[in-house]
Amino acid sequence: MSLALNDLLICCRQLEHDRATERRKEVEKFKRLIRDPETVQHLDRHSDSKQGKYLNWDAVFRFLQKYVQKETECLRTAKAGVSASTQATRQKKMQEISSLVKYFIKCANKRAPRLKCQELLSYIMDTVKDSFNGTVYGADCSNILLKDILSVRKYWCEITQQQWLELFSVYFNLYLKPAQDINRVLVARIIHAVARGCCSQTDGLNSKLLDFFSKAIHHARQEKSSAGLNHILAAFVIFLKTLAVNFRICVCQLGDEVLPTLLYIWTQHRLNDCLKEVIIELFQLQIYIRHPKGAKTQEKGAYESNKWKSILYNLYDLLINEISHIGSRGKYSSGSRNVAVKENLIDLMADICHQVFNEDTRSLEISQSYAITQRELNDYGATCKKRKIELGWDVIKDHLQKSQNDFDLVPWLQIATQLISKYPSSLPNYELSPLLMILYQLLPQQRHGERTPYVLRCLVELASCQGKKSDLESSQKSDLLKLWTKIWSITFRGISSERIQAENFGLLGAIIQGGLIEVDREFWKSFTGSACRPSCPAVCCLTLALTTCVVPETVKTGVEQNTCEVNRSFSLKELIMKWLLFYQLEDDFEDSTEPPPVLHSNFPHLALEKILVSLTVKNSKAAMNFFQRVPEWSYSLEVNNTTKMQRSLCSQTLKNCFFRQLSTRWIS
Repeated sequence: MSLALNDLLICCRQLEHDRATERRKEVEKFKRLIRDPETVQHLDRHSDSKQGKYLNWDAVFRFLQKYVQKETECLRTAKAGVSASTQATRQKKMQEISSLVKYFIKCANKRAPRLKCQELLSYIMDTVKDSFNGTVYGADCSNILLKDILSVRKYWCEITQQQWLELFSVYFNLYLKPAQDINRVLVARIIHAVARGCCSQTDGLNSKLLDFFSKAIHHARQEKSSAGLNHILAAFVIFLKTLAVNFRICVCQLGDEVLPTLLYIWTQHRLNDCLKEVIIELFQLQIYIRHPKGAKTQEKGAYESNKWKSILYNLYDLLINEISHIGSRGKYSSGSRNVAVKENLIDLMADICHQVFNEDTRSLEISQSYAITQRELNDYGATCKKRKIELGWDVIKDHLQKSQNDFDLVPWLQIATQLISKYPSSLPNYELSPLLMILYQLLPQQRHGERTPYVLRCLVELASCQGKKSDLESSQKSDLLKLWTKIWSITFRGISSERIQAENFGLLGAIIQGGLIEVDREFWKSFTGSACRPSCPAVCCLTLALTTCVVPETVKTGVEQNTCEVNRSFSLKELIMKWLLFYQLEDDFEDSTEPPPVLHSNFPHLALEKILVSLTVKNSKAAMNFFQRVPEWSYSLEVNNTTKMQRSLCSQTLKNCFFRQLSTRWIS
């Protein structure tokens, strides 16, 4: 044994001395030795070799545990009712002992996790479960568990299923009945980490584990405290995702039990954003479990219950108020705020609207039973509050019309967009024209505020939705055609705006794809001049047009003919290829050192190549449809084992080939 390790071994034995003064003298020496480079090197090597006959970090940790036991026993047997100074001295001693353990673990695992997980875990669990030790060292041991064990992936793999479940049980009981010095937020964070470990490292979890969460949620209501509740609910979500497959009915029934309490906590407590986020996620998960793919009836797979229907209506009412509150905060706050509402809230609202909107029901009286506890109901005979709520697409249309403020409008534009996108069938045929008229009236106001991108996105989904409806009456089609023609004109004039170019081209593409109007020559002309430059949105829109429409032979241009001295008129297809390949390079193509936009634009994979090849074919529409049907992987020609790099080179070669062939004709 080296001299350095020999000194450490002597020091460790002195820590077990019966006299407290001798032990106290050795503590500073111990701390110096475990950070000595030579000692650390020997301990690391012996720990890695896993040979028990040499002194290693685990052996030193066992000596340290005996030291802690001796010091703790002294504190346990010390006289009670002493002076304040003596009590302060004892408190300082406890802190020194905890600090020494944390310092040792830090030194041992600084370079890699060398202490055995089982040794660390046994020490922590024994400490936390002991009534005296848990009070004295529980907080520090919990910190060690969270930061030095549960955050180390290697230790995760060494913790057994029984230990995961024991950790879960111990810390959940600690959360429900916390000791005086334990930080509940810290305990909740540990429960969250243990939940991840339980669900990823163990098999065959029992649904009875969910009972802990039910107790914790009801506990939060009674205490009127939400300390650490966001971590508890995050752990709850993890368990629900794991157990929902095999225990769907149990998960749904538990939702009926705890979700009213969460509605109460949302309305009565002052919640921070983190807690709201996880509550939203929990409600969203319940909807996915109960209504797979938006199912509304039991025949289609929905899990129905009267209590759940009441929860849905109350949640719908709560979210309308929340969105209104968010809008009010934006309007009256100083400084700049984002007018959009977070996507998770919009997604949840869209799912709820899909479930509660019914063509036969325009308004409904609901009872807010979640606001009254069972005890209040039994003791005081309190009655449930009742409230009338409005339902249906009229709610969305009213909110889009009653205010011109972006903070009020944009959230409802987001909701309408998401609802139509996820559930096109939820929009009745008779609502198409009124909703389209409202959006058309909002569209010319695009130079004011930030609403325009949201109006355009909503119109995109509405166009897609109408394209899927085959049972529209001829009179309705005629009314819709007039509106879409006006919207097309406004949108077409906005394609030169860089700020909303993606949304404008997206809407034009959706209208074309849905066959809502007949494409005119002015549309094709936009891909031949300087109205807009080749960009990803423009190329995507052009791809849809080539797939759906027949390209005219010529288009009156005038400007393009002046740029070329060749005595011939170009076909429209040639002008589009020229726009794609030589945009803004006609005058100084030979002298320019900058590559054309086509070579450094972020186009979709093979989109440009498909367009160029289709334009060289007589029937461009048939060619583009062929390319769209053929899977992209087939272009690689597996028989040639073409790699990604080779395909990229082929794509580049194709572009260069076009430059060489066409520059001789178009650039003189």
